[in-house]
Amino acid sequence: MDPLGNGDADEAGPDERVRPGPAPLAWIEKTGVDVSALAIIVLGVIITVSVLGRTFFGKMIPDDIVISGELMVTLVALPWAYVTADRGHVAVEVFTDWMSRGAQVWLELLAVIVGLVMVAPLTWATGVALWQAWDFGSYFDGVLYLPEWPGRLTFFIGFALMLVRLLFILVGDVGRLRRGPDGHDEVYF
Repeated sequence: MDPLGNGDADEAGPDERVRPGPAPLAWIEKTGVDVSALAIIVLGVIITVSVLGRTFFGKMIPDDIVISGELMVTLVALPWAYVTADRGHVAVEVFTDWMSRGAQVWLELLAVIVGLVMVAPLTWATGVALWQAWDFGSYFDGVLYLPEWPGRLTFFIGFALMLVRLLFILVGDVGRLRRGPDGHDEVYF
């Protein structure tokens, strides 16, 4: 069993990876995916009702474009941590598949470090933007004067969860470097 309580990493098949980190984090990530799916459904309903209303009745949902934009932020940002946990981001594996398992682990560690270097300042920036939208009471011009903070909050949550997931992956990858490919105490450095 690994130190984070996720079972033995060696029990996983060659294409299966253990999700490093506490079980509540995996639940939160899955909930983010579910909320994202719900946002897609709501977005589709809003667009359909608004288009039908404009076409047949000359009326539309007030601020439908603002609502759609905020829902798009939600449906894009919340699944980031889930995709990160599966290492499901776009990757070019043409040459890395030819490398030894040790070299692959080092490259995966490098990818996580680069991800952390990019995501950490973005998380900070979205947190600042959230605070400013909340503190200033920013809102979108329109019929409903919708506040800006809910969209900023989901964007911040998406980045924050991805940052936390990357930290757990970093710890797991460093552990893999120490354990070696077969779970033995072979060190790759």
